[in-house]
Amino acid sequence: MQNRTYLNHVESTRAIAAIAVAIYHFTNHNGPSGYLLEESHRNFYTFGAQGVEIFYIVSGFIIPYSLFKGRYLIKHYFHYVAKRSIRLLPPYLLTIALIVGVGYFLNTYIWYNGYNIQWRNIAANAFFMVDLIQSSPDLLAHFPDNGWINPIFITLKVEFQFYLIIGLILPLMKRHYAILLGVSSLLLLVGIYSIPDSNVFVNAPYFLIGLAAYYIFENGWNWIYASILVLCVISLVGYYVWEDLIAAAIGFSLVLWLPRKMKFLNYTGKISYSFYLIHGLIGGNFLSFTFDTYLFLNYPYLMIIFAILLSWVGAFIIYYCIEKPSILISKKIKYKP
Repeated sequence: MQNRTYLNHVESTRAIAAIAVAIYHFTNHNGPSGYLLEESHRNFYTFGAQGVEIFYIVSGFIIPYSLFKGRYLIKHYFHYVAKRSIRLLPPYLLTIALIVGVGYFLNTYIWYNGYNIQWRNIAANAFFMVDLIQSSPDLLAHFPDNGWINPIFITLKVEFQFYLIIGLILPLMKRHYAILLGVSSLLLLVGIYSIPDSNVFVNAPYFLIGLAAYYIFENGWNWIYASILVLCVISLVGYYVWEDLIAAAIGFSLVLWLPRKMKFLNYTGKISYSFYLIHGLIGGNFLSFTFDTYLFLNYPYLMIIFAILLSWVGAFIIYYCIEKPSILISKKIKYKP
């Protein structure tokens, strides 16, 4: 097994992606008194939303890495799904509970608006079924208040879909270069025909760029890996917006060539999942409750920094209380030889 510093650059890439998304959300914060920043300034930070695509590239890199290092076989699939679920779900479910709990408290005891807890909608979010319900009139009739509690949960749905699919197709893809290239081409093609849905196939270029980066990281360049990258670029140029292509290039470069010894980014990368989940609840509410203060009106960038720092502290607490124990439990699930 490689030493612990071997993938620090991947942790740092996660940190950059999470901070970029948070900056996008905070600079576009719309409170009771209007937007925190003027439109010309907000537009400058919209590229931060592409941090989501960089997250997908990291997953495309790190999941195959962990599966190959763990000597994963298709017979281990259900163990693998259990490991990923234990890793992903506890912080996610806690975030749902916190959002609902804070909403109930504020509406009931602060604003006196009343708050109706939508248990069926909570269940739909917990199992990533919101989009499935919206696509079915029969199901929607039973979930009248169906919707994502937090829009970023859509990206977690995509991540979970990737986990489910890569565990099935990776053993097949590693059998032969032709299969690797063929399956990659098929995923890209399905993604093109799935636009504008938000699913793993639409985001296949990013996951495949991460997969190609993993192979290059481990084995060096060859024509198969370069071909996958070329196909991804063709797909992005032909059917996606230019920001997606730039994000893909940045993500690919970071997971291959970002320096490893960057302590703050390395550490922030470890708590980046918790940060990504909680930054809207903590940082967003902080900006909402300080909208009429002197600092908010005169020093908006300072308020954004405060929102990021508070979110970081919240992520630190959730990481050590929930996420890290979940990681330790997931590591106890082994792939039997």
